[in-house]
Amino acid sequence: MAAETGEFPRAERPGRRPVLSDVARLAGTSTAVVSYVVNDGPRPVAEKTRRKVEDAIRMLGYRRNPLAGALSGGRSNLVGLLVPDTANAFFGEMSRCLEAEGRRRGLLTLLGNTDYRPGLADEYGEAFSELRPRGIFVTTGEEPRLSAETPCVFLQWAAPDDSPSVVFDDFDGARLVTEHLLGHGYEDILCVAGEFAAGPAEGREGGWRRAMADAGLPAEGRLVRTSFDKVEAGRAVREVLTSGRRIRAVYATTDEQALVTIRIAHSLGLRVPEDLAVVGFDGTREARLGDVPLTTVRVPLEEFAVRAFDALDGRGDSSVLEGTLSIGVTCGCEPGAAEETAHAGAAASG
Repeated sequence: MAAETGEFPRAERPGRRPVLSDVARLAGTSTAVVSYVVNDGPRPVAEKTRRKVEDAIRMLGYRRNPLAGALSGGRSNLVGLLVPDTANAFFGEMSRCLEAEGRRRGLLTLLGNTDYRPGLADEYGEAFSELRPRGIFVTTGEEPRLSAETPCVFLQWAAPDDSPSVVFDDFDGARLVTEHLLGHGYEDILCVAGEFAAGPAEGREGGWRRAMADAGLPAEGRLVRTSFDKVEAGRAVREVLTSGRRIRAVYATTDEQALVTIRIAHSLGLRVPEDLAVVGFDGTREARLGDVPLTTVRVPLEEFAVRAFDALDGRGDSSVLEGTLSIGVTCGCEPGAAEETAHAGAAASG
């Protein structure tokens, strides 16, 4: 740089992404000074030097590394998110909504897939804590090992302690969608659930049981437990549908299980809903907007993300969010008959 004129010599951008040292070299200053300009401190920089650094940043197309910024000065713009499996459409959509809300608040989200393995949750918790995040969101129902100063918000599962949590009203959502099937005249309603009955799974199974009991119908012998893995769930559903038992309706506790049920039914020559009615829970885009729109309980993921970050910031208490019944064609309703007609809370008041 020509010190007399303040003009830069002709410079080309490096073939790689420019870093602080590239900016410092072009501006004729130290990387520490460049860091002070980029991070607006902690030390002041003379206005003339600041202009040189800013000019070099523009010329090189330098972009501040958010992770490096998060680790500087004890300040963090990071949040951690632990989910069981982003290959599952529901957790993929949840993650996307949380990331979008984080970006709106100037935060970056670090994602960890636990694959339903407690050991991985501890590993991620410890690793994320070392990055001094703003906090950790946990959707897996377990309490990972975190540093004492790392705030934690439990999502989808109620917190095991006094930590804040944001959950869905799974019980009343399940009750509402089961009552919708009962309203069509179905009585032998099979419930396809997960491998264990705890947290959200407990509510989604419990709401089905309550609706059946209120209708004077037994739940015994009408529950199928299976993995959330699509392949394993498909095997379990196929076994039931080929058992010789006449099944007219299935309530699946997740949309993924419902979509697997529909696929298996079609492979066996069964028509949905003429031969087999199917409903789900989650309200994923694939389920609601696919070629065969699924009747399901849609949960408000955008509001969920806002409540989650408010809880993390200490500006909101623990929350319970109601779902909405989204009417498709898999329950027996006519196409276009209705859409998102009732809230889950309506089931409780009925």
